[in-house]
Amino acid sequence: MSFYRALTRSLIRGYAAERAVVPWYHQEQAVSPLENFVKTTVYPVWFKYVKGPVERYQYEHLVAELRGYGLMLDDQHNDKEPVVERALELLPHDLQVGRYRRLMRAQEMYAKKMHLPLAEQNYDPMIPYMAPFIEEAKFQLQEEQELLQFHPWDRRLFSGGTTGLGESTPHSAFMAW
Repeated sequence: MSFYRALTRSLIRGYAAERAVVPWYHQEQAVSPLENFVKTTVYPVWFKYVKGPVERYQYEHLVAELRGYGLMLDDQHNDKEPVVERALELLPHDLQVGRYRRLMRAQEMYAKKMHLPLAEQNYDPMIPYMAPFIEEAKFQLQEEQELLQFHPWDRRLFSGGTTGLGESTPHSAFMAW
């Protein structure tokens, strides 16, 4: 038997033994006593006295800030993003007018360093009125890109001020990639 044949057989045997090994992510993970202590003692205290109160404060601060200017959380979306831009086109007229008026009132109050009267701050600003329209906009953009066979890895997105589809619109739907 030649040297190379013997070498190949030994390598194949070793390779077969390696393939039989279960990967680490399928193996049962043993929890050390320190990890067990941290999970049972430290984490509950951390969440109860540190993380929970900090997140609660941030949430309450955001709600107070939105109420102070009469805004909803969905009014804070960047209307230059393609999905939000399409969702704004899908909004019914009454929601568009309401959003526009809230934004204009907020800008004016911010400029005058004022806030809404407390009697008008009694509402929930966290109601997501744009959520169904954003989801529909995502589906529409995905469908358009599939119909146009638009894949970002096939083409250069930016060359000469245009997108890969030849559009020159600054905030078109295909600049999301």
